[in-house]
Amino acid sequence: MSYKHGRPVIDLSPFFRIASAAGFYLTIPIAFLINFMQFFTSYKNRYRIYGVKKAITVSNHTTFLDPVKISALVLPHLIFQTMLEATVEFPFLGTYTRILGGVPIPRGINGYRKILDICERAFKYRRFLHFYPEGECFLYNQTIQSFKPGAFLIAAELDIPVVPLVTVFKEGLFKPWSFFGRSAPIETLVVLEPVFPSNYVKRNEKGEFSNDSIKRFAEAVRQKMQAEINKRGGSSAYSRGQLKRIKGLND
Repeated sequence: MSYKHGRPVIDLSPFFRIASAAGFYLTIPIAFLINFMQFFTSYKNRYRIYGVKKAITVSNHTTFLDPVKISALVLPHLIFQTMLEATVEFPFLGTYTRILGGVPIPRGINGYRKILDICERAFKYRRFLHFYPEGECFLYNQTIQSFKPGAFLIAAELDIPVVPLVTVFKEGLFKPWSFFGRSAPIETLVVLEPVFPSNYVKRNEKGEFSNDSIKRFAEAVRQKMQAEINKRGGSSAYSRGQLKRIKGLND
């Protein structure tokens, strides 16, 4: 059950799928309660994922508990979520994150290719594969950083939509850190309309998707997400910059 570099990034064996479902339904409701108590988490436009049978989802990465609110969004369905390979290799915790749907992004230039190779089979069991395309967690940030192209290349290769999910932060009724003010923001996860790769990606003379068109696709999605934050008046009052990695776990 433990993961080692070079092994399949998703275990689709019946035993692991049963263990994964059990672990997911036992853990996520409790973890979401903790998340809600901290951030008063709410969802907007949840209906936009109801008719989507297969998609890549992406979001800005703003808190350590992002995987919890993303998982709660799709309940009662399960979701795969990508993470650093080092996290999944960590003893016990790494195995448990895999049980909860964690998919390691293998090190090296062909890492996303290894995910792509198993995606078609994986989508038979879960409707969504989630990426944090900024590549790092920027705590409470409302300015979305540039996106890495891997998620968008996979969407193009599989000809499936990307569904953007945007975390928007508000300050509450009182000034942050005042007597009645909050020390953490109130968060809303907004589901945007699916974005289809066919509207952006092009093939080159070799029949491969051009790197420039994949980057344009990624940037178009990032801009849609940033526009949603701006429209809803997302507050950067709590922003703390890049979340430091934990030595031995994800560094």
